[in-house]
Amino acid sequence: MAHHQHPASQPKASAAPYVQVTLVFRDVLQKPIEGLSVQIKAGTGAQPAPQWTTGAGTDADTASAPAVPLAPVSTAPPPAVANSIQATTDKDGYAVTIRNAARNQQIDVLVKNRRGEFVWKATVTPKKDISVFTVTSPEYHLEATTKLTPKEEFEQDLNLPFVKPGEVMTIERLVKEFGPYIGWSQKVTEQGKVKKDTPTRHKETTVDDKTKKKKTTVTIEHHYKVVDTGKPATVAFNVLGSKLNYPKTLEISERKYAEAAKALGCEAAAIKAVAMTESQGAGFCDNGLPKILYERHVFFRSLLPKDKQNEKTSLLKKEANPFPAFPNLCLPIPGGYTAGETDDRGWSHSDEKVMHQYERFIQACALNRDAAIMACSWGAFQVLAFFYKELGYTSPTELANLAMQGVDEQFDLFIAYVNMNDSAKKALKKKDWKSFAYYYNGHSYPKKYPDKMSKFYEKFK
Repeated sequence: MAHHQHPASQPKASAAPYVQVTLVFRDVLQKPIEGLSVQIKAGTGAQPAPQWTTGAGTDADTASAPAVPLAPVSTAPPPAVANSIQATTDKDGYAVTIRNAARNQQIDVLVKNRRGEFVWKATVTPKKDISVFTVTSPEYHLEATTKLTPKEEFEQDLNLPFVKPGEVMTIERLVKEFGPYIGWSQKVTEQGKVKKDTPTRHKETTVDDKTKKKKTTVTIEHHYKVVDTGKPATVAFNVLGSKLNYPKTLEISERKYAEAAKALGCEAAAIKAVAMTESQGAGFCDNGLPKILYERHVFFRSLLPKDKQNEKTSLLKKEANPFPAFPNLCLPIPGGYTAGETDDRGWSHSDEKVMHQYERFIQACALNRDAAIMACSWGAFQVLAFFYKELGYTSPTELANLAMQGVDEQFDLFIAYVNMNDSAKKALKKKDWKSFAYYYNGHSYPKKYPDKMSKFYEKFK
């Protein structure tokens, strides 16, 4: 029996090692920014690559890739260099098109500031055959920097402070050195454009003159075109997304739970239930700062005379607001936990939401630093610093700096707080979660807390 040869399967086209990258600059309203001096360079750690070649772009206002063909791949690669080029944005905000950027290798985008220094603004990673990246003017949320033009924002003299590995942050340094940059974000949008291959498959069958057997040959023609793949993807970079603190201890150990349970005369599982409910069992964000929740009504109370600080909310509403221009920071009623005003305390423990709390905290520190610290719940157990004296600390700053040092110190805060609060201590021993939530968090405690604590206790007991 004659064996017929099956047609060859269509081979998958391999990705070209080089891609085309265009960079344009916009303000937050997507209007072009003209006259920016920019530097484009290979990202940190990127391997040397062939010298970049550039080409003129089309109308950058449409954010479409310039009609420049990809650089051909040479059989003998050109010498490798550490790529870096400079350009000035035109009236359309267009900076440059790199025709032979290395695929999947980071590219850093820098802008010249007013002292003539090139300062990092964004990092992009080209993955598609043709990519257009739109770098958006920074957004400043702090009052001191909201009146700058988009061009001025890019050209800010950002000599960003940094924390050395192993350094423990202090409140004083956080507020003074890092405060102006909390809330600063940089947005980069990659347009939904890609160079797509639409191959055409041709099959030809021939007959061998001698054997009379049929032979099938398959050839493929490649046809490329730029297509829109959908909505653009935007990534926001926070300047303070890197490490801001190196706590001495991060993990909550079983030994620490056992020690705390012995000190309070309760079960370790009960303490675990509190930690999981208050902070998802983690006292710090990925950047090393302790988790906090800023309470504007506590800030308001902290500024009142001692004899009025514990009055009911209905009476507090009659007191004059010392900072009426900042209702999100100072008000006798709870709220403002999220970016939108709300009285619901159902806030997220995500790092992004916590950094919003730090933004509010830094702004409040400009009004009154001690009151701002007292208005925050700190760490794994969200201990309110309003009671710093009763907890045995000489100042709000001392309490906050200890919360910065490590999770072991946050355990000390929790033990001191529960020992001070006899009603909360009794409720914790009895696993009376509704009473515990009331005495631990106050009358405005999140209504879901008792049920969450109960479920976590059942899980850990």
